[in-house]
Amino acid sequence: MKYFYLFVLFFQTAVLFSQNLHTHSNAASGDNESNSVLGWNSNANLTSSGINPQSGNFSLRVAATGQNSRDMNYTFNAVVGEQYIVSIWARGGESSFQPAFANWTGVQGFNTTLISGTNWTEYTWTLIATNSNPLIRVYAAPYSGWQVGHEVFIDNVSITILDAEAPSVPTGLLASNLGTTGLDLSWTASTDNLGVSDYEVFQNGVSLGLTGGLTSYTVSGLTPSTTYSFTVRALDGSGNMSLQSVALEATTLSPADTEAPSIPTGLLVSNLGTTGLDLSWTASTDNVGVSDYEVFQNGVSLGLTGGLTSYTVSGLTPSTTYSFTVRALDGSGNMSLQSVAL
Repeated sequence: MKYFYLFVLFFQTAVLFSQNLHTHSNAASGDNESNSVLGWNSNANLTSSGINPQSGNFSLRVAATGQNSRDMNYTFNAVVGEQYIVSIWARGGESSFQPAFANWTGVQGFNTTLISGTNWTEYTWTLIATNSNPLIRVYAAPYSGWQVGHEVFIDNVSITILDAEAPSVPTGLLASNLGTTGLDLSWTASTDNLGVSDYEVFQNGVSLGLTGGLTSYTVSGLTPSTTYSFTVRALDGSGNMSLQSVALEATTLSPADTEAPSIPTGLLVSNLGTTGLDLSWTASTDNVGVSDYEVFQNGVSLGLTGGLTSYTVSGLTPSTTYSFTVRALDGSGNMSLQSVAL
């Protein structure tokens, strides 16, 4: 039962997002109703009626004026071989005689369908187009037994293609403008037999939403120094969805480091000689990590230690007093103050 409900929901969604090929703005249009008969043709008396419409303010009414003047018709652009769903609400009028849908051309799968009663009823057909301009007809009365004034009303006409083909899988997913809490995604557009309508972006398997048809998306609200997995899928106007793209992993940047290491302490001398000595000290601490130490002799830099907490000084003059200090550096170039002089 659960899967049945899911299927019904998907079918309704597909119909909802399919393009209605009943494109004219008229009294029977569910998308852009107007007080007109635009797009429909008839030799009978075809008018827009405000009497008891099925939806909106108007419906279309055709009233017979002669044997060959008792129907209205509409044509739409179709692709030969494609399936279409045609839905029309209809009812008989107070003066009606066996109204019906009949004599449709350019479609396969249609049978004459009587319009029963004066209450609004939805009539739906699934058809295959056999030419590029199918014609649908609504009759107020049959050829025999018609009289002037026999009438029928229609409203809320929908003609949609039954599209079962999913778009291609998006490719070329890339990340750019990486920051500490966000990044930009972009990809190559998918293709579809009727046209791609939108894209859906996923972060670690969870949907972030739709892009509005764009092939790019800005992701925000991320955590610094964290790796995320992103995928994208394409959707068409009938609700068909592609598979998700190959996953892209992207790592956000670490926040800017402005904190200097602590000042080295415990500076000691050992192995004193006539022209050299060894220095050592206690390691500094840092919020990210100490990367190196710089040694000074009488205020002049002797160089870096390569991250060691010791340094051998040479080239000194016998019986001479020297002053030594050390400072710590981190990977972002922050430097501590120099240590107490030894």
